[in-house]
Formats: sequence, C-alpha cells, structure tokens
Amino acid sequence: MSNATKPTLPAIARSYLRTRQDPKAQRIVEQLHSWMQRNNLELGQLVPSHVDEFLDGPFGEALAKRTLYDYRGELLTYLERLYVAGHVTFDPSRLRCGRLQKRPLSPLAKQFVDTLEVTLRPRTCDCYRTSLRRIHHWLNVNGIALQELERQHTVRWFRHLHDCGLHPSTRSHALQHIRAYLRWLHEHGLLQNEPDLLIRPTDFPKIPDLLPRPLSPEADRALQARLRASTCPDWQALLLMRNTGVRIGELIRPEYSCLRSDPQGNAFVKVPLGKLNNDRLVPVDTETVGLVEKLQGIGRSERLWLLPMPPPPSNMPKTPRIDTRNSPKDTTHNSLYERLRRALRHACEGIDIDGRMTSHRLRHTYATTLLSGGMSLVGLMKLLGHRSYTTTLRYAAVTQETIGNQYFGALHALEERYQLQLHRSDAAEPDPLQMLSDVARWIDKHVAHDQDQPRTARRLNKRIERVSYELRQLLPQADDS
Repeated sequence: MSNATKPTLPAIARSYLRTRQDPKAQRIVEQLHSWMQRNNLELGQLVPSHVDEFLDGPFGEALAKRTLYDYRGELLTYLERLYVAGHVTFDPSRLRCGRLQKRPLSPLAKQFVDTLEVTLRPRTCDCYRTSLRRIHHWLNVNGIALQELERQHTVRWFRHLHDCGLHPSTRSHALQHIRAYLRWLHEHGLLQNEPDLLIRPTDFPKIPDLLPRPLSPEADRALQARLRASTCPDWQALLLMRNTGVRIGELIRPEYSCLRSDPQGNAFVKVPLGKLNNDRLVPVDTETVGLVEKLQGIGRSERLWLLPMPPPPSNMPKTPRIDTRNSPKDTTHNSLYERLRRALRHACEGIDIDGRMTSHRLRHTYATTLLSGGMSLVGLMKLLGHRSYTTTLRYAAVTQETIGNQYFGALHALEERYQLQLHRSDAAEPDPLQMLSDVARWIDKHVAHDQDQPRTARRLNKRIERVSYELRQLLPQADDS
C-alpha cells in the first residue's frame, strides 16, 4: 500500500501500533481502516458481521488459509484493545475459535520455559505455556509493557481471569505459573517491581473441596452386569477400569503382558506411568484376570498394548492400517479416549444415575467400595497411585457419610423395636435372678481379667451371690402371698 492510499488512522490505532511494533499488525490495522473508509463506517458502528465481511473480501482472498488465520488473530487483538477503550460495542474475544488462541510464545516466555524443561514434565511445561500465552495476550490487548507491570495491572488481570469463567483451580495454577515467571524476570533484572508484591498469597482463589461422586450400589451393580454381558472390547475395557480403579489415561496404556503374580499365586495388573508419573501393581481377582485374557485374545497377539484397535466400519473408505505396536500417544491416542467415552455413555443408557456420568466416577466407586469394605487409607492410597494421603481422605468422607446413615438407621430401628415392646400388654415381667446372673457374667468377662481390678470383681460377685440367695428365699413367700 503506497503512502498516498494509506488511511487516516485514529489516535487509538496509532497508539496500538506503537506498542505492537509488528508489520503484520500494521498491515491488518491499515487494511481495516481503509475498508471502513470505503464503506463509510465508524468504529462505533462495527458489528461482528463486519469482521467476516472484511476478511472474506479482496484482502482475505489474496492470502493463504494459514496466513489469513494469523491475520484474523491480529485483527481480533486490535478490536479487543478498542473494546477495552470503549470504541467498539461488542466483545471481540467471543469471535475467537478457541478459549485461548494458540500463538507463538514471546521470546522471554520461551526462554523461561526452556529452563523448566530440564526438571518438569512435558505436560507441566504445556500448562506454563498456556498461562504465559494468556497473560501476554492480555498485556498486548491493554497496551501494558511487561517490564512496567504494577500491582494495579495484576489486580485487573485477576478480575479478567474471573470474568472469563475459569475454574478456581485453573486460576490458581495460572497465578502460580505467572508468579514463577515474574520471579525469573526479576532475577534477571527484567522486571522493576517485586514479584511477591505483584501476586500475593491472598490473591489465590479458594479451591472448592468437592467430594467424590461414586455410583449408588444399585447403579453400580446394573452397570457391571451390563458390561459383563457384552462382548464389545470397549465395554470390557470399561469393566477393567471399574475393577482396578485406574484413570482413563492409564486404561489405554497397559502393556499386552500386564499381568503379574507373586509367589503365593496372587494376580496383579501393572499400571503404567500415569497422571502422577508413577507406575504401580493393582491386585485383581479371578474375574479380572479372565477379563484381561479376553482382551489379549482380541486382535494381533504381537501388539505392544493391551487394548486392541477395532477395524473401521465397512461403509468408511479404506485408510492405511494403524500399527498398534506403536505408542498410543500418536494419532490414535485421542480417538481411543473418545471411543471409550462414547462406549460409557451407551452403557449407561437407561440406568438411573444421579448427575453426569464420567469415566472418573468408576474410579470413585472402586475406591469407596473398598474403603467401606474395611481397607485402610494407606492401602487405598497405594492402589489409587496417590502421592498425598489428603487426596485419599476425600473418599473417607463419603464412606463416613454412608456409615452415619446406616448408624442412624439402626438407632431408629432399635427405637421402634423397644417402643413396640413397651406397648405390649402381654409382656412378661423381668426375672430378677436372671438379671443378677447376667451382671455376674458381665463382671467375669470385662472386669475379672483386668490386672488392676481383680479384688473389686471378686467383692462384687460375692455381693451378687448373697443378694441372689436372699432373693430366692423371698420369691416363694411372694408367690404364696
């Protein structure tokens, strides 16, 4: 675009371009205002349909699909800056394809993540990248330089995270990631203010303490019966998940030869590295051993992973065969997730289940059933693969609630029983001699063997014998009268 055809940019646009310093941003802003001048539009008149109309015009037609996608992101960033300043009336963030556009990290953020990759897991580093993209995007929209970040800015960002509808745990993780990032910048002299003053401990949201959601005993029995009766590999895999308490991410990774045994002949299933990066052995019964052997008998026996990949439907075009010997972290990984979730939804149809059914509720049911059956918290923690006992204690809360209901139900039944006995007119009078005999037996059982109370027990028993003898002398006289 020549200088003669460049549009007259408003002050807000010139200020935005000074903070961006990006040729791509310069081009998209100039093209937008040029298009608006040709169509006699002001900033306050823009509506979401104008964005698509502008991008579908000659400017967008001259670009490749990927390039157009990048320009669209730059355009929405500029419109968000206008929306914050009150120059447009609609929220451009609602036009984005996802909750957070995947854009390249800034050079500083990338350098920071590179230092984390040495010690942290890849998934944790991905979480850091998401938080860094989120705050850098917000800083660009609001025209705030990272080096000049102040407390008032971070408070506004906290409010922005809340207004986005993020879960408290997501917001808490974002604050942890950004605080570590700001500390790193401060150590390298790239941040003026103290990081711990920008993000304080009181800024972290309270995480709700949610209880596990196990299935009711009736729903659990109905679902297990339905899964046992099916020959579908996906349904059998769900039954394996219910019998072992593994996470769905761990369910798709067991090796083909995952069965183990100890010298006593007990069987175990080896659960591979999962969410907490630890593997473990889960004891299983004979039924679960047979279930694993059924899954091993489906498909190719030389595959590496336990769960077989089903053949595609007959009405689908032929595609290259997937080698199941490769790691399930390839393109089949996500499809296996979705397949198991769909299978669970179909298996639960018609069963009365309270709330939304998820695969993790099978794990909750497994844990609460074992805990109600008498398993210790330490043993359950090892079975579930928890690193902290506080996580396992959540299941104890559900179990205690169940025990409390049973306890109060038993008290109510006893109360009704004794009320019925009190209202019976033909109830037999208590036998005083039998009552004294019961007291003597109780003393022999609970007091006589106590090393500190043997003399007391003997004295009490002698008194009971004397009272019993005198009572026998009185009973015949009472009968005669």
